[in-house]
Amino acid sequence: MREITPDNAADYLRQHGLVQTGQGIDVQALGWGVSNVVMRADITGQSPLVIKQSREQLRTQAAWFSRLDRIWTETAALRLLGGIVDKGIVPQVIFEDRDNYVFAMSCAPDDSVVWKEQLLQGKTDPRVAAQAGTILASFHSFQPASSRPLGPPEVFDQLRIDPFYRYVAKAHPKLSSTIDELISSMSLLEPKFVHADFSPKNILVHSQGLTIVDFETAHLGDPAFDLGFFLSHLVLKALRAAPDHMRYLNLTEVFWEAYGTSDAALIARAIQHTAACGLARVDGKSPVDYLDEPRRQATRTMMMTALLDPPRTWSKFLDVFTRALPC
Repeated sequence: MREITPDNAADYLRQHGLVQTGQGIDVQALGWGVSNVVMRADITGQSPLVIKQSREQLRTQAAWFSRLDRIWTETAALRLLGGIVDKGIVPQVIFEDRDNYVFAMSCAPDDSVVWKEQLLQGKTDPRVAAQAGTILASFHSFQPASSRPLGPPEVFDQLRIDPFYRYVAKAHPKLSSTIDELISSMSLLEPKFVHADFSPKNILVHSQGLTIVDFETAHLGDPAFDLGFFLSHLVLKALRAAPDHMRYLNLTEVFWEAYGTSDAALIARAIQHTAACGLARVDGKSPVDYLDEPRRQATRTMMMTALLDPPRTWSKFLDVFTRALPC
């Protein structure tokens, strides 16, 4: 496999006819992720492109591997969703290189900012949370005729279940049976489209709305995972901001309102996934880097409490959060 880098990407794009001889091109690496190489190519006289290439070994301290062809799950997901959501909510696939596990897609507007970056800067805009809730609900309402375009569920296991849930179960043996039951529950329900990486780092905020990226873990499964994965990120950022945490917790409530479900069973499962994902972000293979030790310990207390004695409503989960706040 030919590895594409910012240094050789211009030649690569010319060789594949995406850039003409003589056209100026500037390629810059894009950050935030650990599983792929992602670059933006600004090309004279045409719209910019984003180039993405899978890597087998992820950039984490703990050893973490996943199959390269997960990138075709992403292109399949983008094509499927492109037919049901408004233009710009997901990128458009422009080019695929199957031999080298590379694809190119349209670029989000130039004024785009990663929502994670805004949240860490203390910017808590409820309108973004509401838009995120509406978009995720539209994803979950979509049921493709089959899972075949999205590829095997193995990638979801490699990138989420094993490094998050099983890794945490090993770190906290008394949670083992609870987490095993949570894993098993995901295969017992009518499957819906699941992004499986719906988080602030994959939400681009711009003047035209939001663009959602990174669909390599997409599959047909339990939408509660998406809800828990997303909410765990907001909860951890609230914990980081404590005692100024209420602005972040308000985002979770705005998100729930926009998502618009009255399904008590889905909400209860989502809370369990919030707890499991939150614990994984301190004791899994890909821990967050913005919590100090007192807040990491508060995360353990909060999430283990919620797993061992699961709250049935979001307000009760927030009560668990409040009790776990560090002094």
